[in-house]
Amino acid sequence: MKLQILIPQYKEDETVIRPLLDSIALQQGVDLNEVGVIICNDGSDTLLNLEWLISYPYQVLYIRHDHGGLSRTRNECLDYATAEYVMFCDADDMFYDLCALHRVFMELNGCDALASAFIEEVRIGGKSVYVTHKRDGTFVHGKIYRRQFLLDNELRFCDRLTVHEDGYFNQLACLTAEDLRYIESPFYVWRWNPNSITRSSPTWMMETYCDMIDGNDALVDELQRRGLDPTNYVKWMLEDAEKNHDKLTDEAKARMEEYETKHKEVIHEIPR
Repeated sequence: MKLQILIPQYKEDETVIRPLLDSIALQQGVDLNEVGVIICNDGSDTLLNLEWLISYPYQVLYIRHDHGGLSRTRNECLDYATAEYVMFCDADDMFYDLCALHRVFMELNGCDALASAFIEEVRIGGKSVYVTHKRDGTFVHGKIYRRQFLLDNELRFCDRLTVHEDGYFNQLACLTAEDLRYIESPFYVWRWNPNSITRSSPTWMMETYCDMIDGNDALVDELQRRGLDPTNYVKWMLEDAEKNHDKLTDEAKARMEEYETKHKEVIHEIPR
C-alpha cells in the first residue's frame, strides 16, 4: 500500500468525519487499493458505525484505546500503519480537490517527507474565507512522511504534549530528513470547526502559552539528546516571550523563568 491516512477521533461523529472520508473516496487518477485509512478512537463513547466505514472503496482500520490525548492517539495510528507513506489528518478536515492524491503520488518517489501549501477555512462576518498557507513548518496539515524514515529515526509525537504538539514533530522530521520535498499546489483543507477552541477563541494562543513553552522545551531536550543544535529554537522562544511579555499570564512568566534557567548554557551561546 502506498499511503495510509491516520486520523485521531475523539468526539467527532459520522457527520463530522464524513466529508474527509468522502473526499478520499472521490479521488481521481489513483488506485484506491493503494490508499488506506486508520482511525483511532481516543477512549470516547462516540463510536463510528463499522458497516458504514467498510462501505468505503478503500481499506479502513478502526481501533480504540484508553484516553491518552492527541499525541498518543497519532502514535497509536502510526504503530498500526503498514503503508510506504503516512499522513496525519484531523477528523474534521478534508482533501482540497478530486486530484489531490494524484498530484501527491506523482511526487512520492522515495523522498523522506513531502510538504505542500494548505488551505485554511476561516470565518469573517459569518462567511467562509479561504487562506493559503505556504511553507508552514508547524502544523501537520499537508505533510506526508515515509513510514520507514520515521521508524529509522524514532520520530514520534511527544506523548506528554496535548497542545502545540505538531511543531515538535514537524521540526524533528524536517531536521532529520535527507530528502524533503515541497509542492506549491495545495491538497489539504483545514476546515472551520465552530466547536474547536483553537479556532474560535482569539486568546487561545496566550491561554496555552505554557503548553507552547513545554513543546519548545521538549523539542530542545530531544535535539540535545540527538546531538543537534537547539540554539535557534531557544532563541525563537526567548524572542516570542519578550514580544508577548505584557500578554503573558503570571503562570507563563514563571514557566519562562524556569525555561531560561534550564537552558542557560544554550542561552549563553546566543549572539547578542
